[in-house]
Amino acid sequence: MLCEACEGAMAPCLPPLCQRCGVGLLGAYDAKLLCTRCQTRSFAFEQARAPFLYVGMVREAIHAFKYQGRRRIGFWLAAKMARTATRDLPVTEIDRIFPVPMHWLKLRLKGVNPAALLAQAVAKSLKLSCDLKLLQRTRWTPSQTRLGVRERFRNVRGSVQARQRGNSPPAVLLVDDVLTSGATAHACALALREAGVKRVFVLTAACAPIP
Repeated sequence: MLCEACEGAMAPCLPPLCQRCGVGLLGAYDAKLLCTRCQTRSFAFEQARAPFLYVGMVREAIHAFKYQGRRRIGFWLAAKMARTATRDLPVTEIDRIFPVPMHWLKLRLKGVNPAALLAQAVAKSLKLSCDLKLLQRTRWTPSQTRLGVRERFRNVRGSVQARQRGNSPPAVLLVDDVLTSGATAHACALALREAGVKRVFVLTAACAPIP
């Protein structure tokens, strides 16, 4: 939980938003309302949305949740995420929620997958089932933090797979903490589509502004 002053300092994602990735748009755009990133690259997910921009107090709150074990902040973020999903995504058409998976060794070292905690809390708010097992990381990947956009996509390419195929729900919600380049969400969405999912929507606590 955050105090009123801290909550007031959080930077929300305000319209107009990119129709695909949900980042705020500045300046004049065409009728499709796509950011420069989504105009030049195709993603395997339908839409991504987030309640906040990944700057300032938002960045600090997410770091406290991920690296300092501040789970109450995670629950607070999940509540904001669920509200955003209800407002901006076709929640009534979504059948299941999946977190972005963590490699088993990273999970053993860290003890918890922040995306899984957010996904479970969002699922509870939206009264949807949360599947923690379908998606898996097939190999260890270096952190994306210091990589450029192209390197990020190469880094995670083919690193996520579904444990089984068939009998997949037609529309699902993929949950993570931050959407930056969209590389990880794209890799997960590809795996879900290969498993038979028709539409993948993405929900994160924050999205990075376009540089």
